[in-house]
Amino acid sequence: NEPKLLPANYTQGLDNISSEDFLKIYLETLKYQDPFQGQDLSKMLDDMVKLNQVNYLNSTKKFFDDIKGWLKQITMISSISLIDKSVVISTDTLNTFKNSEYYILSGDNYRQVKLVILDGDTVIKEVELDLKKGLNPLHVSDIPKGQYTIKIYREGLELNDVVLGLKGNIKSVMVLSGSLTLELSDGSLIDPSKIVHMGG
Repeated sequence: NEPKLLPANYTQGLDNISSEDFLKIYLETLKYQDPFQGQDLSKMLDDMVKLNQVNYLNSTKKFFDDIKGWLKQITMISSISLIDKSVVISTDTLNTFKNSEYYILSGDNYRQVKLVILDGDTVIKEVELDLKKGLNPLHVSDIPKGQYTIKIYREGLELNDVVLGLKGNIKSVMVLSGSLTLELSDGSLIDPSKIVHMGG
């Protein structure tokens, strides 16, 4: 047998020892046992329970690893249908350097809300508007070039069920560091959980 090279931070435990290795160690300890000091039956039963636990942990871990791999493949295959689809993703920043389409996704119909565009604490623009439930286009052509945040108020209170969204087209689907990732046509990579609307 070839010797196994283990990393410096390797720690042996019940969750990473095979049942075969455990049995070899167990039999080796029996070989050197004093025949006049018989092993307690309860200790032997305890060892056998540990052996079963090792076997169970290994098979359970393999089962869940197989399930995770299968789910990733299914998710990847089903996500391929998203390619070339238009989406709106949630964003914290209104970037007017790019010629992008922005939306406000509202959880309800609101009349006469105040949209405040901020550069840090400085107010760049205030607009009064009505929001309908769902997607509302946000026109940014008359806002100076920059990166801003927005706040929306109704009767002096900030609305929490509104989201700033950016429209994009999905160019490709990939798995990066074990996570499903979408690439937009502008080259940005996003987590699918940031999608707030399909079809723009």
